[in-house]
Amino acid sequence: MFKMNNVFDELYSYMESIRVINTHSHHPEDKFFLDLDLEKILKTSYAEWCGVSFDNTLEKREDYLNRVRYNSYFIWLEKALQKIYQFDCPISSDNWDTISNTISEAYKQGNYHLDILQNECKYEKVILDNVWDSGSVNGHQDIFVPTYRVNVFLYGYSDKVVDRYGNNPKKLFNINTKDIDEYVALMENVIVERKKSGTVALKSIGAYERTLDYSVVSKDRASRVLKLDDHSRTKKDIKEFEDYIFFEICRIAAKYDLPIQCHTGLALLEKTNAMELNEVIKNNPDTKFVLFHGSYPWLEDIYALTHNYKNVYPDICWLPLVSPSSAERMVEELIEVSTVDRICWGCDSHSSEESMGALLAARFSIARALSKKVKCGYFSTGDAKKIIYNILYNNPKMLYKL
Repeated sequence: MFKMNNVFDELYSYMESIRVINTHSHHPEDKFFLDLDLEKILKTSYAEWCGVSFDNTLEKREDYLNRVRYNSYFIWLEKALQKIYQFDCPISSDNWDTISNTISEAYKQGNYHLDILQNECKYEKVILDNVWDSGSVNGHQDIFVPTYRVNVFLYGYSDKVVDRYGNNPKKLFNINTKDIDEYVALMENVIVERKKSGTVALKSIGAYERTLDYSVVSKDRASRVLKLDDHSRTKKDIKEFEDYIFFEICRIAAKYDLPIQCHTGLALLEKTNAMELNEVIKNNPDTKFVLFHGSYPWLEDIYALTHNYKNVYPDICWLPLVSPSSAERMVEELIEVSTVDRICWGCDSHSSEESMGALLAARFSIARALSKKVKCGYFSTGDAKKIIYNILYNNPKMLYKL
C-alpha cells in the first residue's frame, strides 16, 4: 500500500505478518451487519463527525466526497475498503453503488464481519467496550474479551440522575442504601462478579460526562452527600461524591488487578486532558492506569505522566485515526521517555471495515516513527521489530493477562 523507503517497507511488512491484540473496540452485535452497505458504514464511522451529510443523489454524494476526501477518518476508512473489497480507485459518485453492492454481497456469507477481524486484521483477541451491554462480548468469546464501564457508579447519590446512556446504579443493580460503606461494598461485588465472568479491565468514560480532576475526598464528606436529599445537594457536593467513588473504583481495580482504561483528550474538552488525572494516579500507585487516545491534542500530558509514574500505560488507540502525524510523534517520543513494555494500541471503532482502517493508520504511524529512529541510528531494524511486537501483541497480552 505504501512505498516510502526500505526500512519503512520492511517494518510495515512485518506488521502485516503478525497477530494483533486489539485493546479497545466498540464492535456491534451481529444484527448490525445484516443490511450493511457503503452508506451505513460511512454514517456509523468517525467520518460522520465531519458533519457533512449526503443522500442517494449524485450531487450530494459528490459534495460529501469533495468535502471529507482528505480528512483522516475518511482517508483510512477508504483505504480499508479498498483493501478488503479489492478496488484501487477512489470512492466516487460514479462507483458508489458498485462498491456498496459489493459490500452487501459479501455480508450474505454470514458473519463476514468476524472474518475481516480474524483473517484480514489478524486479531487474536479484541477487548470489547460494549456500550449497549457493558461486560458482554456479543456471543463471540473466541475473539472478544470484555471491559466493564464503571462511570455509572458515580451517579449513586440519587436515583433520579442517569449517565449519558440513561443508567442509574440504584436502579440498575437494586442498590438502595444511604450508607457509604455498604454502597462501596455493593459496587465492589458487581465488579468482582464481572471479573469472574471474564472482564479483563474497567473502563472510565468520565471525560464525556465531567472533568477529569478527581481529588481526594474524605469518607465523611462522601457519606454526607449520599444522605442529602436531591434538593439540598450542590454541584460541589456531587463532585465530592463522584471523586470519592472514583478513588474507590481505583482501589478496587488495584485489589483485583484490573487495569482501568481512561478516556483522555477529545470529549467535553474542559479539563479532559490527561494531566487532570495526576492526583488520582499519584494517590493510587498500585492501580494500572491505561490512558487512551494520547490525550489528543494534549500529547505532552501523556509523556509527562508516563515518565513519572510506572503505573501509567499509554494506549494510542484512536489516535492514528484522528491524526497519524500525532500518532507518529507520540510513538517516537514515548520510546524516548517511557519503557517499551507499556505502550499498546486499539482500534476504537465500530464496523470491521473501520477497524481495518484504524489498523492501517496504526501501521503507517508506527512504521514512520520507527523507520526514522532506525535511519538516524537510534536503534536497529531488529530492535524496531521487537518494539512493534510489544505494542501490537505482547504488551496487551501481559497487561490484560490474555
